[in-house]
Amino acid sequence: MKGVTVLYDESRKKRLVQIDMEVVVRKREELEEMLDLLVAESRKDDEMVPWEKAKAMLKKAGKL
Repeated sequence: MKGVTVLYDESRKKRLVQIDMEVVVRKREELEEMLDLLVAESRKDDEMVPWEKAKAMLKKAGKL
């Protein structure tokens, strides 16, 4: 996306996202979708937690 730059570290891992503020104002929905994809990609190898366990943890933390 024009106005959005993903910066990599020495080992070619994505580390930073640089966003032109004009993109934030004019293309907010597209930007949110792109950021959601980047977060999902970064978490693809994370341990899966069953929904029931996650829901119980959220309730215990007072977030549900």
